[in-house]
Amino acid sequence: MSLRTVVEDDLLRLRRSPLGWGVALTVMAVTAGIGMIVLLFEIIDVSGDPASFDNIMMTVGVLLSFLLPFLAMLGSYSAIVHERDSGSIRFLLGLPNSRLDAYAGKYVSRTVLLSGSILAGFVVLGAIGFAILTEPDASGWLLFLLATAAFALVFVGFGVAISGLSNSLIGATAGIIGTYVVFRGGWMILQFAGLYLSPPQGEVTGPPYPDWFFFLGRANPINAYLKILVEVFDRGQDSLVRQILLTNPSPPVNTIATETSYAVFTTIGWMVVVPVVGYLLFRRQDLL
Repeated sequence: MSLRTVVEDDLLRLRRSPLGWGVALTVMAVTAGIGMIVLLFEIIDVSGDPASFDNIMMTVGVLLSFLLPFLAMLGSYSAIVHERDSGSIRFLLGLPNSRLDAYAGKYVSRTVLLSGSILAGFVVLGAIGFAILTEPDASGWLLFLLATAAFALVFVGFGVAISGLSNSLIGATAGIIGTYVVFRGGWMILQFAGLYLSPPQGEVTGPPYPDWFFFLGRANPINAYLKILVEVFDRGQDSLVRQILLTNPSPPVNTIATETSYAVFTTIGWMVVVPVVGYLLFRRQDLL
């Protein structure tokens, strides 16, 4: 019952929180909002051909790849550290609650926030897509939803972990910003720094890059998510996503790191490992 109590109390707090509503509405704006914009354009331009279902879904996916990591962490970064700042951590960790109950309860409640807003947005987006877009694909929509939910959970895990390890809201804020910067830009810098340091002459080689470059690149959950989307909504070798996804292989490269299965494995790995490691570190924290 203690885990359930933590979840219910935190969901009640989120319902009263402007930040929680802001995160949920932003997620819905990127999903349902894009669908409504497409519907509006189709109503205005009745003479033109309907847009492609795959193109619209891919557009939403690319936007989510930029926004969802930060939104997921923003919606969860205050989960535990707020209790420390307010002094209510003693009640959160008081009997019968254990640290596992507190940590898992916060993780579950923040998961409900993101998953609920994603599901609501996707239902609206899917309804519009199946009604007016060309060549709608139910299985593609479902895979897109599942991949996006898993992608969000990766960064919910980061947000709760950072919250549990931070001593203040300022520290937690710096933590989520730093994490976003690492995955959004720092990871690519690390890849190319490795290329620079690898050759004996210290020169960056052109494609095809070595296998480790792709293993490292696809270990980034953002790249893994985009790879899955490209597989679901494939628009050919010259699509925008294939051009901007720097870990996309050229034809001579043949490695498991370029397969969709590796991207799925990477996403699931992050989704499981981050909250587990976060809890193990949180258990050692001196909170009182």
